Parts: sequence; C-alpha cells; structure tokens
Amino acid sequence: MASKNPVFKARTRNHFGKGEMHRMRAAGQVPGVVYGPDEETVALMVDARELNHLLQHISTENTIVDLDLSGDVNKKYKTLIREVQRHPFKSVLHHVDFYCVPKGRKIPVNVPIILHGNPAGVTEQGGIVQHVLRELEIMVLPTSIPNQIDIDISGLHINESIHVADLKSGDFEILTEEDRSIVSVVPPVVIVEPVEEEEELAEGELPEDGEAAEAGADDKESEE
Repeated sequence: MASKNPVFKARTRNHFGKGEMHRMRAAGQVPGVVYGPDEETVALMVDARELNHLLQHISTENTIVDLDLSGDVNKKYKTLIREVQRHPFKSVLHHVDFYCVPKGRKIPVNVPIILHGNPAGVTEQGGIVQHVLRELEIMVLPTSIPNQIDIDISGLHINESIHVADLKSGDFEILTEEDRSIVSVVPPVVIVEPVEEEEELAEGELPEDGEAAEAGADDKESEE
C-alpha cells in the first residue's frame, strides 16, 4: 500500500560555516539535518519554496514526512519536523531539523483538540464556550498518530467541563496532566451600566453663578 505521508526531497551538503549558509539561502536553499535515535546525523539542504509550501499544508507536530535524501547518502526516512528556525522579521527560513522516528517505538507528539456540537448550555441557557486546552500531548506509535482528537460537547450545560481525565486513550498514552480542563460552558457575562442620577443641590448649597444671576434678576423684578 502506498504511503499517505507527504514526500519531501532533500540533498546532502558538504559546505558549512556562516558564509556558506548565507550563499545557500541566497540560492534559495535551506540548510538542515536529519537525525534520530537509530540514525547518524546527516547534514542536508532543501528547496526553500518547497519547504514553505510543505509547512503551510501540514501540522509539524504530528505529521510524518517521508524524507527522500539523495547525494552522498541515498536513503528514505520517516520523519517529523522538529524545529524550524526563521529570520526574526523577514520571511526567510534559516534551518530545519528532521527527526527520524524509530520503528516500533512510541514517540511523544502534540495533537490538536477539535470540538464538535453545540452545547445545551449555550442553546438553552445562553452560556459561553471556553476552549481552554487546544492540544493534547500523547505517546503513540508513528504509524498510529491521529490527525486530531475529536470531542463531542453537545451535552454540556452551564458550569460543566470536560477534563483530560474524561478522555479515552485509545491506541495512545496521554501525557497531558489529567486535571487539565479542556473545555467549559460558563454563564454569560452581564455588564451592569452605572445609573446616572440627577445632581440635586444639598440643603444650604449655593447655586452656580448663572443660576445665582437668574435668581437675583427674579428677586429684583418682584421688588419692582
């Protein structure tokens, strides 16, 4: 059966040092390495445009990439992209690390948590959904990494929550702390607007200048 993993091509490199790295990036290449617990570390380079395209279409946390290496070393690896170094303010990739996943051994990965359903606490009670934990750290075989963790929240009412301890582990071991809250339905926030009261003159308080002038004029007219 053909692999469903994205295939990515790379070439080995023999040039090192800051000057060589600058020239490589100017030529549209990104330096990197592939390494792993059962593999020797190999220096490589990849096409910058192809790497950018790959990064825009996968989740690096949990997507196995079939790395096809050519050059001094001709080999295929099953990898995870562990680190991507970028320029602090330019859209330039500086370095990429491919981690070769060990065969038959579980590895730690982060998987996104996706919520499904409209909670009763929202539709019937006017509550608000608070999605607190968006990723779950798990220990899993590379061949069994799930794309996402799906959670049905339609049965939640106001002041009810789902915690990590409520999840079923399935083919993986959950590493995230069990007491972590994933999602809650909370009461709506009621903002009380301050009531503006008309200012009343206290007993014995003199009126403003304008009011005093009008009062004096009225007194004068009454005398006349």
